[in-house]
Amino acid sequence: LIAVPLQDFIEKRNISVHVLHEVKAINPRQKTLTVYDHPNERTLEVQYDRLVIATGARAVVPPIPGADHERVFKLRTLDDGKAIHAFIDRHQPKQALIVGGGYIGLEMAEALTARGMQVSIVEMLPHVMPLMDADMAEVIQEELTRQKVQVYADVSVKEIIAQGEQLQAVLADGRKLTSDLILLSVGVRPNTELAESCGVELGPTGAIRVNDRMQTNIRDILAAGDCAEAKHLVTNKPAYIPLGTTANKQGRVAGDNATGRASRFKGIVGTSGFKVFDLEAAMTGLSSQELARLQIPFKAVKIKSRTRAHYYPNPARIHVKLLFSPQDGRLYGGQIVGGEGSAKRIDVLATALHQKMTVADLAELDLSYAPPFAPVWDALLIAANQAVKQVRK
Repeated sequence: LIAVPLQDFIEKRNISVHVLHEVKAINPRQKTLTVYDHPNERTLEVQYDRLVIATGARAVVPPIPGADHERVFKLRTLDDGKAIHAFIDRHQPKQALIVGGGYIGLEMAEALTARGMQVSIVEMLPHVMPLMDADMAEVIQEELTRQKVQVYADVSVKEIIAQGEQLQAVLADGRKLTSDLILLSVGVRPNTELAESCGVELGPTGAIRVNDRMQTNIRDILAAGDCAEAKHLVTNKPAYIPLGTTANKQGRVAGDNATGRASRFKGIVGTSGFKVFDLEAAMTGLSSQELARLQIPFKAVKIKSRTRAHYYPNPARIHVKLLFSPQDGRLYGGQIVGGEGSAKRIDVLATALHQKMTVADLAELDLSYAPPFAPVWDALLIAANQAVKQVRK
C-alpha cells in the first residue's frame, strides 16, 4: 500500500482491501477464513472460492544474547526503516556495526556511511556477499576497504553487551567491537506457519511447495511470492530465492489461475543486482560453491575489461566470470562486478540461461557497440570466447 495507495486498489482496480485484519486460521473443507478485525476487536468468518497465500518472509533474528536491545535493529519492513531513521536523527550515532554481509548489509553500509558513521561488517562466512564466488567478492571487499568500511569475515557474533549508551559485540574469536547501533541482516525466512496449520505442504527449501500454476497440495489454495518456492531452471529443482521480480511474476500467475485463466510460471535463474558505493554487482544462475555442492562438473573463466571504449572519457573497469560445462559448454551461471554500466549486462546472461545456451552461443551474440556504452568486444564476448577454448572438442 506504499507503491499503490489504498484508494487506487478500491477505486481503480475494484479490489477490496481490509487493513488491520489478521487471518488466524484457514479451513479448507468449508473454504472459510477466521479473521480478526483489530480496529473493532471482533472475529469474522470469511468465505472464499480460491485462496492465494502471499504471506511473504520475515527477517531472521539470530539467537545472539542481547539481540533484543533497543539499539539493535533489523531491516525488512518500512516500519523497520523508519525506526532506524528516527534513531539516527535522535541519537546521532558515530559507529555502526552490521551483522551480515549480504544484499541488505552491503547497501546499508553505504547508507550509514553517508549518514556520517564509521561502519563495520561482521560476516560469519569466509567473505562478504557469500552468494558470489570469493574472487568476485574480493573486488567488493576492496571497494569497502577504499570506503573505510571495516570487514570481519569468517567469524560470528557470540554476544551483544550493553555498555551505557553503547553496545559491545563479542566475536567468537574473542574480539570486541564497540558501536552505537547494530543492524542484523542475516537473511529472511518464509512465513509459512498459517499455511502449514491448514495442511499446506512445504518443499525441501522450507518454503511452500507449488506447481507451475502456483497451486499447493490443497485444492483451490495457491501461494506466491517470498513464502513460496520456485523451480530453478538450471538445476530443475525447487529453490528459495526471494526476490521482488519473482514475487511479482508468481503473483500474476497465481491471480490468473485463481480467477480461471490458465497461466504458468516456468521458473527462475536467480538473477539479482545491487550497488556497493561506486561499484555495481550482479549475478545469475549457479555459483562455484553451489555447483560443487551439487557435484556438477564445471569450469570457470574470469576476465577484466572496460565498460566503454578505452579512448572514451571515464571508462570503468568490469569483471566478468562465467561458469559452464566442460563437456558441452552449457552456461551454468555468471557474475559481474564493475563500475557504472556493468550490472545490467547480467540480463544477457540471464537470457542465455533461460534458453540453455552454451558459451559458444554466447560468443556469437550480436551485441550492440558504441564507444559510450561498450568496446567493440564487449566484456561478455571476451569472457565467452575465453570459455569456448576450455570446452572439450
